[in-house]
Amino acid sequence: MNKPKKALIIGIDPGSTSAVAALDLDGKIQLLESGKNFPPSEIIERIVKVGKPVVIASDKGKTPSTVEDIRTSLGAKIFEPDQDLDSQRKKQLGKGSNSHEKDAVASAVHAYKNLQREIRKIEKYNDRLETERPEIAKRYFSDRPLKPEKTEKEEENTDITQENNKASQAEKDREKERLRTKVRNLEDQVKALKSELGEEKQGKKQLRSKYEDLKEGKRDKIVKDQEISKREGIINEKNSEIQELEEELKNAEIREKQYKKAISKLKDGAEIIPIINGRSEEVPERSVTRSDEIKERLRKRGFNIHKIEEIKGIELKDHYIAEDFPDTAENFEEIIEEYKESR
Repeated sequence: MNKPKKALIIGIDPGSTSAVAALDLDGKIQLLESGKNFPPSEIIERIVKVGKPVVIASDKGKTPSTVEDIRTSLGAKIFEPDQDLDSQRKKQLGKGSNSHEKDAVASAVHAYKNLQREIRKIEKYNDRLETERPEIAKRYFSDRPLKPEKTEKEEENTDITQENNKASQAEKDREKERLRTKVRNLEDQVKALKSELGEEKQGKKQLRSKYEDLKEGKRDKIVKDQEISKREGIINEKNSEIQELEEELKNAEIREKQYKKAISKLKDGAEIIPIINGRSEEVPERSVTRSDEIKERLRKRGFNIHKIEEIKGIELKDHYIAEDFPDTAENFEEIIEEYKESR
């Protein structure tokens, strides 16, 4: 029965003189060979005779094309260091009869040391699955790594992790929203400040313009404008006073006409009758009023009083020029009523 082949981590140093090194997952060298004009096809042949390559590496941060071609042919996973391995690092890790073999071994060992976590997982899978170790390693390092069934404890741990991730994501979302709110507030503040700054700049521009006017000898114009504005204010005040006087004059002219008419009526025999506007201690026997209430109240007391509208004449301020004032306060209805009572 053939002994199963081992999973291998390959280190390659390409060039006119090439070297190849192969380590198993225990870190032991299973292949180390170099040669001038060592073609990729022969390197591949040497590798597959020893075991199953799962990872291929070089000492370069960017994989050389020759190494990439070999990796593609073997279907292995590529491993790239963060940067080119320096000479000191290769000296620490390398073994071999020449510098090319040492570089190849250093490449494989560097990859091996960096893949310890993955190698431990492969060992765990190997204990739980009835699958050969090389096959597990190949599938693990492929683009579709092997995923064994989870135990109940692992599933519980996964659920807890997912819940923690959800809580963490919710907190991140809240923090993002708080940051967005702060950004919006800051944007509003910036907008307000820009507006205020614009106003300040406009004010400054106006002041600068006034300053330039003064500086360029336009002070006289400014003084003149101020004087004009002052005089316009005075003119407006005078216009207001004139308007009031014109109103008073108009009223005076109306009163003058009334008094002239009153004098004319008096010459024709009209009578001056006082106008009663409210309560008065002395009420003449003959008077007029504008109020129905005063008229009725004083008539009951025996006064000869009439409403202005009932007497033909001219109304002045406190007197009424009556053309024909009745000698009695009795009206036609009262005379008829007395006649009926006498019958």
